[in-house]
Amino acid sequence: MAELVAAGAPELPSGWFYRVQSDGMGFLEVEIRQHRKRFGSRLLSSAYVREGEPNGRRAVAAACRAALREIDARGEHARRLRQASLFLGDHDPRGGR
Repeated sequence: MAELVAAGAPELPSGWFYRVQSDGMGFLEVEIRQHRKRFGSRLLSSAYVREGEPNGRRAVAAACRAALREIDARGEHARRLRQASLFLGDHDPRGGR
């Protein structure tokens, strides 16, 4: 992971790691995965490596940042849902709930 971080990828929390792999169709994909206690790992997020970066290292680092942004966005969405759930139920226009 140190090589990716040096290229501009975010450092991940303990127990998380990046996996860069081919998707079998000629594209590279970056996955953020979490180690499991017993077997293998769990996929948390992924992003495809896109063209347009000046070199391959930066392109992979950009995909790492995109995958982490997706995790952050899901966390923000969950936080908003928890806040909104305070309003579950009927709301009487006459002032009662």
